[in-house]
Amino acid sequence: MYIETNLSKIKQFAAIRKNENIRFRTFLKGEDGKEIDSIVHRMHKEITAQIDCAACANCCCCLVPNLSKADLNMLSGMENISPEEFQAAYCETDYGDIYLKDIPCRYLDGKKCSISENRPEQCQTFPNTNKPGFISRLWSMISYYEICPIVFNLMEMLKKELKFR
Repeated sequence: MYIETNLSKIKQFAAIRKNENIRFRTFLKGEDGKEIDSIVHRMHKEITAQIDCAACANCCCCLVPNLSKADLNMLSGMENISPEEFQAAYCETDYGDIYLKDIPCRYLDGKKCSISENRPEQCQTFPNTNKPGFISRLWSMISYYEICPIVFNLMEMLKKELKFR
């Protein structure tokens, strides 16, 4: 099984396949969610075994994680400031959600997360392809398609397995 990890190629494919991916989303909405989860979780294991996220770090260069209260408390403690000070200095708020505002992430050191063991929950679980409810997250999967080699390869494998095109 060939796994594409070249971020330039992935970005090019994403532009070319934008409409196809939207059609694929519509197609998947008509499928059995539990069956799709079963297929996606199998593919997630196959793909993640071949991709080193620490060698990529593209998500850390393109996305801002949503922070829970626990994340905010942990990060502010690491910076030796109050959660309020941390939020004022390093976060943005949108519709009540709190996000780290720096792109790339302020904790990215080269291609390594300098707080890997204490990174926010959303960073730990990204890209969420191993969670139940894949069909309910299709818009985010389409947006992550051009950013994350795991999502890109999973979506392409899923298209082939379901004989979409």
